[in-house]
Amino acid sequence: MWGIEAGSVAQDTASGQYAGLAPSIDSWFLSQSASTASVSKMTAAREAGAVPMVAWSPEGNLTEIKNGQKDAQIISMAKSLAAYGHPFYFRPFAEFNTNWETYSLGRSGNTPQALYGAWRRVFRIFRQYTGSKSLFVWTVGYSGSISPLKTAWPGSDYVNYVGIDAYDWCTSSSWCPGDQYRYKTMLGALRQFDGGRPAILAETATGLQTADKGKWLGAALRTAQADGIRALVWFDEIVPNSNQPDWRLASPSSAQASIQAALKQPNVASPKYRDITTLESYAVSASWAKAIR
Repeated sequence: MWGIEAGSVAQDTASGQYAGLAPSIDSWFLSQSASTASVSKMTAAREAGAVPMVAWSPEGNLTEIKNGQKDAQIISMAKSLAAYGHPFYFRPFAEFNTNWETYSLGRSGNTPQALYGAWRRVFRIFRQYTGSKSLFVWTVGYSGSISPLKTAWPGSDYVNYVGIDAYDWCTSSSWCPGDQYRYKTMLGALRQFDGGRPAILAETATGLQTADKGKWLGAALRTAQADGIRALVWFDEIVPNSNQPDWRLASPSSAQASIQAALKQPNVASPKYRDITTLESYAVSASWAKAIR
């Protein structure tokens, strides 16, 4: 499944039009201070033919969450997402194995055991209100620590997908060939204990500012499919006040033709080939079929 995160449903749709293929996953982030989600935004994504993907984590450290001190906020969020009424991907505690999140392991007393308990608590609350429509994605950062992951794993019954956020920071193809494969080490580590849960690239992009950006995407799609990865979600943004590359598909414009060519390869699911109910069934079952052309 082909996904885009560009900041809004309209921007995701526009980026899909630029790339020549509408996204089957429409991804965004919610603030940790939020206690509700926008049902209208979820509905707009579905009307555009995409399954929503929401990244959100409650406030507080993992021990507070595990012990139920943040239940009111979690219940409020779960109720608001339940009102959507259709399947959606849900990414709490994304990149917990890095060091830049409030819930990161090693910060504020956060331990793998606390993440184990916090994840299970959020999962149980969401299941109470959303049933099986919330598809939980246990997301790690490719550059983060591997050693605590097995201890933090909540068990296959509490995870629908494992996710990896993996970026290629290179801006010139002359000095970093092959960086579309940076997820491989982390995927190998997850496969040691994840019970074979289906995997997705929940965030990915290259910083290449050349016409080879599409070539990179094509290689990433082929390699991910060969590794059994079920979805690739492109982070299509500029991060303000940072030294990060311009991740947008439209930068540079000279890459547009190669991007569109990359997305014409077989087995890339999109509203262009599948209606929303079929894409939702893919998401729920993680089963696969060839895209119809």
